[in-house]
Amino acid sequence: MSSTEIILLIAVFAFAGFRLYQKYVKKDAGKPAETGNTFKAEKKSSFPSHTVSDDYEPYSKK
Repeated sequence: MSSTEIILLIAVFAFAGFRLYQKYVKKDAGKPAETGNTFKAEKKSSFPSHTVSDDYEPYSKK
């Protein structure tokens, strides 16, 4: 391969990487920025009509 083909391939890969980066940034632009440790477990029910109780403990023998 000649040097012009190598430069052309590098340019094509750089352009493709830049476009993927733009797509990723655009996808995450609508989400609010997270700061610090913001891990929150969300409890969701399999059935939309049933709500999940936050104080439910399966082995507490209530």
